[in-house]
Amino acid sequence: MQTIIIQSNVGATTEAPKGGNLVDDTQVRRLSWAVGPMGLSQSAMLVYLPLLVSNTDLDYQHWAQLFAAGMLTYLVGAIAWPLLLPRLGHRRMLWIGLGGFAISMMLFGATLWMRDSGVLTRDENLMGLILSRLLYGVFASSLLPVTQSWSAQLSQPQQRLAAFSRISQQLALSRALGPILAAAAGWLHWLLLPVLLALLPLILITKLAGSPEPTRPNSQLALGKTLRGLIPPPWLGVIAIATTAIASSLQFQLSPALAVLTSASAEHISLTIALLMTAAAALSVIGHRLQIRHPAPNPMLRQLWIAALLVTCTLGLLLSHNLWGLCAIALLMSLGLAWLTPLYSTSLSLGQHQNQQHLVAAQLGLTHILGHLLGLSVTAVAMAQSLSCVYIWMTILGMIIAIANLSHQPEG
Repeated sequence: MQTIIIQSNVGATTEAPKGGNLVDDTQVRRLSWAVGPMGLSQSAMLVYLPLLVSNTDLDYQHWAQLFAAGMLTYLVGAIAWPLLLPRLGHRRMLWIGLGGFAISMMLFGATLWMRDSGVLTRDENLMGLILSRLLYGVFASSLLPVTQSWSAQLSQPQQRLAAFSRISQQLALSRALGPILAAAAGWLHWLLLPVLLALLPLILITKLAGSPEPTRPNSQLALGKTLRGLIPPPWLGVIAIATTAIASSLQFQLSPALAVLTSASAEHISLTIALLMTAAAALSVIGHRLQIRHPAPNPMLRQLWIAALLVTCTLGLLLSHNLWGLCAIALLMSLGLAWLTPLYSTSLSLGQHQNQQHLVAAQLGLTHILGHLLGLSVTAVAMAQSLSCVYIWMTILGMIIAIANLSHQPEG
């Protein structure tokens, strides 16, 4: 339920027209469409999963392993693609990402269809599905960093937060629409969803073909400097890791928390989580829209207020023992996380030289991966004791965000 932002740049390398803005705001808004396929597929697959289980000879455990395989390549790509950006350029990298995404979905759908038609054996079907998910992870992981970098170089520093918030808004909107798309496609035919997900990036390639491309990032950095550039400023790195860890912990505890608070079946709990995630995504869209219209005059102060909100909410989880309280707090935390991510991403972007913006994407990709791993690992250990231990852990993370924010000393 967190919208993850990666990246950007100070002092764009394209020449600003004499009128002021680097490009019309429409160009940045149009570029944000590029993250749509990733957001749609992430949420749609959750709703599509029961259809996959019922129409194939693979159970939930097998599908979980297949999705995990795609996540592994996604994690690698989230760091690797930003480092390749100086050599590939924005346009080529985006076309590769969208085209590869379409191929992975075509392969996914074709493999399911051929197995359903009896053309493939079970083992051949499994190999095809594994390959499609690996390809999905490789190419889907390129969409966010290249979109962020491209949009950043087409916007002035004072427009950077709005640009990041707009991309986060597009991600949240696509995640909210994903379950609707999956339900509608499944109602027509269970194999329709992969076809639609394969067509969307191809349509986007034609729509984005005319977008102005900025100058490529500097590709002459020494290896040692590149590796050192993967390490973000400590205070921003801590905030990014803690924010992502809270998001992971929040999502991971939902299922056991609902099981404790209700006597519902696993299917009903799954549906409740899907509805809650959709509502959280829709609320995030509203939150991003508000942040675009009302940018923070003092981003550090807004981050402190959000940290206070997160701490208050996690303490509320400790005290609340009813379903509606859990849902309301989860939605409120999702809104806070949606506001927080573009804020620290913008701070990181504005503190970096324009020729190192691909390293900004790698920095945030790395910190977000570490945050997810930290959140899931500690939550799993804490949950073995009680849910209260999980909520104490989340409270500590919120306090860490506040302390990291206060520890930052602005230059000058």
